[in-house]
Amino acid sequence: MDSERIKGLIDLLAESDLLELSLTEGDSTVRLFRQAGAEQASTPSLAVPQEQPVPVAPEAAARADTPAVAALEVKASLYGVLHLTPAVGEPPFVTVGEQVEAGQTLAIIEAMKMFHPVKAKSAGRISAILVQGGAEVEAGQPLFRLG
Repeated sequence: MDSERIKGLIDLLAESDLLELSLTEGDSTVRLFRQAGAEQASTPSLAVPQEQPVPVAPEAAARADTPAVAALEVKASLYGVLHLTPAVGEPPFVTVGEQVEAGQTLAIIEAMKMFHPVKAKSAGRISAILVQGGAEVEAGQPLFRLG
């Protein structure tokens, strides 16, 4: 089954109210599923090999002269393995203290050999990376904190 066909199935699942979609063609079977109420990530387009863990930087200390801003957590949309870099040996998508824009890719979650980008829902500054690269994450688990 070619990747364009699989991408089409992902789009079909995202546009419907189905929770699971399974298709068998010849000796190939693809099973896609999502959790009820979970937001869907856009179509994956990156193949990410095993990566070395990227150290998680500690949360930046708040300064007394900085006004308090409500932190926004970016959460995992599904269960899988979190990748903080696009490939082994490459720099991470984002680092603590970096300014990000809405829609910017922060990481990738690998689930069933499919890659789902984790994107910022709004602009902000990465104040914490809450999970190590290569770790398994649960749907709804906080991954990043934007401040």
